[in-house]
Amino acid sequence: MNQIDFYILADDSTKNIDVVCCQLCEKALKNSMNVIIYTQSFEQAEKIDSLLWNFKADSFIPHKNLLNQEDNDNTSSKLLNNIDFDYPVLITDQINSQQSNTDLLINLNTSPPPLHQQFKRIAELVDKNPQAKEVARNSYRLYQQKNCKLNKYDL
Repeated sequence: MNQIDFYILADDSTKNIDVVCCQLCEKALKNSMNVIIYTQSFEQAEKIDSLLWNFKADSFIPHKNLLNQEDNDNTSSKLLNNIDFDYPVLITDQINSQQSNTDLLINLNTSPPPLHQQFKRIAELVDKNPQAKEVARNSYRLYQQKNCKLNKYDL
């Protein structure tokens, strides 16, 4: 049974989803976990990639953006089939069965990741806007139907 953690930003929170994502990556690395950040788009992946480089002035989160490649085709599907998983944090818009050894998937997409059953733990980051909260409620119900262990954290 996999564990799904919902991190809900409060309406008055000064944090944003991207910063919470970086904080979760940092915490996971301190616990020797590997992470996949599942993004919605190339632009979102680029934004997270940039933020992971300068998240904190005194630290670095080693990562690889699978969407930032020389061929610039904006897809990571063929890379995931041949990727060397030496990086503790991977940013991608594709999920496949080769990633089943991943300790944590951080979902920045608006829907549950494909093959979500294969991951030990998924972090669902929920923004403060009503639309994001409604999407999270739908995801919660889906995970509940799949008998996942569900946790909710208000930030």
